[in-house]
Amino acid sequence: ERAAKATSELLDTKTKSVPKDTRDKMHMDLIDMLMPKEVPTAHNGVGSEASRLMRYYLDVLGGSVSKQLLNAYLSAMIGNGRFEEAWRVFLGDFEKHGIPKDGWTFQRMLRLCARTRDVPSAWRIWDEYKAWRAEVEKALGTPGHEKLKRSQTMVYRSSSESDSKDEPAVASEPSGDDAALNRASKDMLALAEALEFPGDNALPTIVAGGALAVIPSDREIARRKIGCDMKTEHATYIEMITLLGSCSDFRSAIRLIREEKSGILEHKHNPTMDDVSSLYQNAVMAGDKHAALDIRGLCMQKPAHAARRALHRKWGTSFSWDLTDPQRKSLSRRFPEEFRRHTEPFKDGERVTVRQR
Repeated sequence: ERAAKATSELLDTKTKSVPKDTRDKMHMDLIDMLMPKEVPTAHNGVGSEASRLMRYYLDVLGGSVSKQLLNAYLSAMIGNGRFEEAWRVFLGDFEKHGIPKDGWTFQRMLRLCARTRDVPSAWRIWDEYKAWRAEVEKALGTPGHEKLKRSQTMVYRSSSESDSKDEPAVASEPSGDDAALNRASKDMLALAEALEFPGDNALPTIVAGGALAVIPSDREIARRKIGCDMKTEHATYIEMITLLGSCSDFRSAIRLIREEKSGILEHKHNPTMDDVSSLYQNAVMAGDKHAALDIRGLCMQKPAHAARRALHRKWGTSFSWDLTDPQRKSLSRRFPEEFRRHTEPFKDGERVTVRQR
């Protein structure tokens, strides 16, 4: 109440002839009143302080809202275990203030789902994230964006609404050398600003005539501004993969690993065993040898393992796993495609060698 009263008095001074020194002193008194006298020493204290400052900034000062502010507040709420408040911000405040979500928003919410092991909510967020990524690639004009692979586990939002709109009529252009000169001049003019950013809260757009001038590095710079460059997208995938591994959904996690390796436009990332160590350990503890085998085959090993593989190649040997256990032998019958290298059936006491992929 005292802070609200001091703020009201400070706002009144703007309409009155109050000396600048007096106004500055009132402003400093207000800041001193807002700052806590004791620094929070526990996580719940930080969460309470963040919530109080956020309410004051929005309700009393009427400050402008940006993605950075909401993402920072969202991260503070998740880090302090205030999950209901985080969901309220994600589901309500972004739409209330007209702020579109970005890659960091989805990454933070997947982290929340990982802390609560809420797989259904994580899939809904993943669905929205992949639909947003498709919109980003369409806005950037990435070659092949119209053939983006849809998820096999979720139904993404249909793009029929935007695709069904009538295309504007294209005026006829001169042919021959004149047309080539016109295209070249347009591209050269567009090199300086091929991608236009209407604002911090909007997707980048390609300026007229600049589509041919945009190169992959330009698109990557644009993705970096909204949190979906290669590094950030890899971290988002790892958040989802780790969550699925903690809930023993190894098949879906392996599908996401395969998707990250070859199913993302202009982002071909090879996860390492360090990235999926939690997933691999969960698969081993669950006794799912088939999933563990897939993970080791899809992900790059540590440098020490690479040296071991080099020595095995030098001496004509390979890594091997003992498949004499009846449970493990049954994998060859359940998943024949994974054991297509072996033409003879397994025998009791046989030791089968499976080469690294």
